[in-house]
Amino acid sequence: MKKILMLLALMLSFSAVALYGFGEDKEVETKQPTKTASECKIPAFAKAIAHEDKWLLHNGCPPRKSADEDTQQDAK
Repeated sequence: MKKILMLLALMLSFSAVALYGFGEDKEVETKQPTKTASECKIPAFAKAIAHEDKWLLHNGCPPRKSADEDTQQDAK
């Protein structure tokens, strides 16, 4: 009886892997900033807790170094 249960458990686990694709390697997409520096105004709450860089990162904005450069180029 134990052998039958073990065989059944193995068959179910293999079928779950085949069905849901747990063994497949998926390509990881790298996120590129999609907004320009002029579109990314850091809100006051992010400044208050000193998370300006994290806010920019999570909202798809370029980092502050390139954000400063874009602002200078927009001004020209």
